[in-house]
Amino acid sequence: MIAKTLKYFALITILLLAGSALVNSQILQEEQYLEGNWKFSIGDNEQWKNPDFDDSQWQHIRVPASWESQGYNDYNGFAWYRKTIRLDIIPDHDLILRLGNIDDADEVFVNGKLVGKSGGMPPNTQTAYDKQRQYTVPSAYWRSGKNVIAIRVYDFYNNGGILSGPVSLNTNLTNKLLSINLAGTWKFAVHNHKDAEKSHYDDSNWSNINVPAFWESEGWDGFDGVAWYRTSFILPRKLQNEELILLLGKIDDEDKTYVNGTRIGGVSPGATRSSLARGINGSYQAYTTIRAYKIPNSVVTTNGKNTIAVRVVDSGIDGGIYEGPVGIMTREQFERFKKLVKKEPNYMDQFWEWLNN
Repeated sequence: MIAKTLKYFALITILLLAGSALVNSQILQEEQYLEGNWKFSIGDNEQWKNPDFDDSQWQHIRVPASWESQGYNDYNGFAWYRKTIRLDIIPDHDLILRLGNIDDADEVFVNGKLVGKSGGMPPNTQTAYDKQRQYTVPSAYWRSGKNVIAIRVYDFYNNGGILSGPVSLNTNLTNKLLSINLAGTWKFAVHNHKDAEKSHYDDSNWSNINVPAFWESEGWDGFDGVAWYRTSFILPRKLQNEELILLLGKIDDEDKTYVNGTRIGGVSPGATRSSLARGINGSYQAYTTIRAYKIPNSVVTTNGKNTIAVRVVDSGIDGGIYEGPVGIMTREQFERFKKLVKKEPNYMDQFWEWLNN
């Protein structure tokens, strides 16, 4: 009993000193450098998100830097940033828009379509000044030629605006290893739903949500607890004899993942840990773990739709499937992917094994 107590005391010490594992799930390659002059206007107008809005009379402002440092002293309230960029070729993959730190809250649009938001706008103001903005922009949102990025910002105290970088448009190189890219719109519902893991479950009344993204940034501010995600895919003929791995990126906090009603994996920080409760490299940690689950051939149908259902439990702050890659890889692609990502020693996992042996 004394030995066990000492072990748990040591566990607390490890938690305080070592922290959790660091796993880099994204290898970003910069496509366009976006720091410099942007168009800027204080005030608020929903039309300012539209790509055809005429912003020729707007002022210029330097990004990144607070607007107070550029002549808008003591201004608190709404303001908009706009920047027009050119893409000669529409990308065949999603791009990552990095916007650094924004004080306090923001909503980001590409060609008039919302790609993400952080913090809270009035009347439910909430600051996210210390959060690095990184939003996934689906390839379908881009146009050949001119594209407009519009950012609505609300500042309610002290400095305001896009304060620090990096500010850039990037390709996630790990996405290029996906045979099936599942990022984009999924079905979503908060709270528990009986039989939601089954392929025949009717989710037609569920909401749509962008994946990957924290659900707080998608309209479920302040929600903690259980939520479900669902999507589907059709298996191409060329993959029917391959060993397949489902990648769900990082999830905050816990998940149970199903394909056609069969549980294929999950990660949980709880005391009960099965062989399913492991992500990439066998890690147990919840929100930092890249989910990577083998899809048994026996659960996949080759002549119709396959349903993926993910039950997520968030214990506080942000929640959801928040960082890619999200999709399906072959075993060969997955082995290449593992070589790209970097995993530091996970002292928490090592100590957990010792604690229970």
